[in-house]
Amino acid sequence: MKRALVLSGGGSRGAYEIGTWQAFSELGLRFDGVYGTSIGALNAALFAQGDLPGAVALWSNITVGQIMAVEDEDDFAIERMVSRKRDVLPFLMENAKHLRMDISPLVTLVREKVDEGRIRASGLRLGVMTFRAPQMQGAPVRMTDMKPGSLGDWVIASASCFPIFPARQIDGQRYIDGGYWDNLPVDMALEDGMDEIVAVELHPYHTHPEYARMPWLTTVKPLRGLGGFLDFNPDLLRRSRLLGYHDAMKKYGRLEGFLYTFRRTDALATAEASKRFMRALLRFDAELARRGLARLGQPVNAPLLTALQRECEGRTLSWKDVWLRGLELCAGAMGQRVDAVYDADALIRRSRAYCAAQEFAERFDDAGLQAVQKRGGRAVLAFVSQRLASGQAISPEAMKRLAETPDPVAGAMFLNAVGG
Repeated sequence: MKRALVLSGGGSRGAYEIGTWQAFSELGLRFDGVYGTSIGALNAALFAQGDLPGAVALWSNITVGQIMAVEDEDDFAIERMVSRKRDVLPFLMENAKHLRMDISPLVTLVREKVDEGRIRASGLRLGVMTFRAPQMQGAPVRMTDMKPGSLGDWVIASASCFPIFPARQIDGQRYIDGGYWDNLPVDMALEDGMDEIVAVELHPYHTHPEYARMPWLTTVKPLRGLGGFLDFNPDLLRRSRLLGYHDAMKKYGRLEGFLYTFRRTDALATAEASKRFMRALLRFDAELARRGLARLGQPVNAPLLTALQRECEGRTLSWKDVWLRGLELCAGAMGQRVDAVYDADALIRRSRAYCAAQEFAERFDDAGLQAVQKRGGRAVLAFVSQRLASGQAISPEAMKRLAETPDPVAGAMFLNAVGG
């Protein structure tokens, strides 16, 4: 049985891959080959080199100035890219004439950090995906096919996001970013006879949806975006690395959760509360549908159940999963960080104590809820939790209003369910 690790491209989001590597190391997973595209090619080379501490140190201190020469890193305006809510590549193409797309720092970085001799001696199969220009052809390249001393060039070629970065010339042929052809080179691993593949995505979606449910593929990926692909803010990189670690540990059953991360909890201990919680959600949504309650003429489509299933990618949920999602909706309303590991019972106690301590003068009706909603999700969580605990009935107008903020409402129902 041969197992391969396949790493996707994604710029600064590559810190997430280092977090998964830390988890795989703790889990004792062994790989026979590693394949990558773009930043995944660099991380694949580091993985084949076997220097996890060095990779962690690199990704803990890397800056945009180590990737490209810019006049002022503050002027690179990552925030401006994010605020425009567009893909970063069109932004860079539009503004390329104002930026110095000199990637000599990246070349230096690769030369300093990638030890080709050590990688060749490791015995692991290493492959990187590039794109041949102007032929417009994918060009997968294995270490066994590379001339001695050329690995650094192939890694740089795989990450050359043309036209922002220049094409890389190797033996008279121009190559650009392999992401133009295959951002997650699973096929390379399959062609090399790998029986089991662990793929690390850097986006919430599947690069190869046709493989998503295959029994030989295990995919670790974030549920939400990891930020801009040239955002090297150290706090963001640390967060991405932690999320990668947590997601890998959840995939292999060492930790639990979907969007959030929890230490393991006994499934039997959660079963009854899960059923109470689900019944409350279904009653609310069914009553909402029965009464035809809607605002602005829009149909209501099970808002609380939709909120529950949002992060679950359509998978069949166990009662434990239902309980975890209820806790996550509560955590989201409380504004908890997604890059931490929580003790579930402690988080429930903290949330219930917070809700009990809040004072509200508002009535449990449309006007009162509107006023509370303006104060944010925490206020809605506490307000609805108190009203449910006191057994107050929900009027039709209040139901309409509650349907507009389903996450904290479902979180409040969860707290009420676990309280018995």
